[in-house]
Amino acid sequence: MSALSAIRRSRNRPARPDTDTSGHRLLEVSGLTTRFDTPDGLVQAVNGVDLHVDRAEIVGVVGESGCGKSVTIRSILGLVRPPGRVVGGTAHFNGVDLLTLRGAELRRLRGKDIGFIAQNPFSALNPVMRIHRQFRNIMAAHDPASAGEVRDRARAALADVGIAGPGRVLDGYAHQLSGGMAQRVVIAMAMLLNPAFVIADEPTTGLDLTVQRQILDLIRGLVREHGRSMLLVTHDLGVVAQYCDRVVVMYAGKVIEHGSVRDVLTAPRHPYTQALIRAIPRPGRPLVHLTGRPPDLVDYPDGCPFRARCPHAFEPCGHTVPEPVTVASGQTYRCHLREDGEVGL
Repeated sequence: MSALSAIRRSRNRPARPDTDTSGHRLLEVSGLTTRFDTPDGLVQAVNGVDLHVDRAEIVGVVGESGCGKSVTIRSILGLVRPPGRVVGGTAHFNGVDLLTLRGAELRRLRGKDIGFIAQNPFSALNPVMRIHRQFRNIMAAHDPASAGEVRDRARAALADVGIAGPGRVLDGYAHQLSGGMAQRVVIAMAMLLNPAFVIADEPTTGLDLTVQRQILDLIRGLVREHGRSMLLVTHDLGVVAQYCDRVVVMYAGKVIEHGSVRDVLTAPRHPYTQALIRAIPRPGRPLVHLTGRPPDLVDYPDGCPFRARCPHAFEPCGHTVPEPVTVASGQTYRCHLREDGEVGL
């Protein structure tokens, strides 16, 4: 299915309320700020990100490369390494602020309560260790079991992700797997201990289109079947339209729009979201390029970070950061313009 078709279909999807009711919120991130010290200066990679994920909900995080998507989720998981550092904010998961946890405390949550599917499966798998040993290490860290029990659970996990002959895969190494097979193994590892929350960082990067669809269908099925929640990072609006309940649009390390998939993709309010949708190829229409490039995160601009590329920029955009505006549906955006955006799909 094309990105445009998926977005059009999202018009018929019931809008999910963008409010927390009866304690349904699983993850609540507020004011998340991450910096990188480099020889060129301080990189302002994540700048006060606010987002949330409710129970049994799939939330997509979308934006161009370099907009802060992956750094945001790695900050939440405590995976940012020097010269990077989280300098502010909170990330409450089941009432516990992940940003205050250290060492063993955080490792106990990662893997067992929070599963992580990395962008590159071959970087997530140890190249010199047999696959069964890597499953055993996960079990040993969270739920010690006998070698036979570990192998049985690993075989079942691999079978759940559609791998035929799981015993052969367990006895092999990562380099013997295709890209799609390696990603299935990583998904099986992420789901092994039945986490309530899954974070997937562009999980189909580098895979061909057919395998991408298979992997995304697989992940969604495993999430929906067990009532899990997921934060799915992608640059593809078609993926968001087809697989997510809500969407968070990021630009220059900020959340500039969020709301239900139906609302954001069929009635985008922020000029950046509108530009991303216009850039989707459509039969019989010329491709509308998003001109310019994101701002320098070392020399971060005053005011609205999108103003240099925005066709609607006016005087306040150059010196005042837009405050969030929330409409009746719960859709929120940061822009000095107050009129509704129209894309005309």
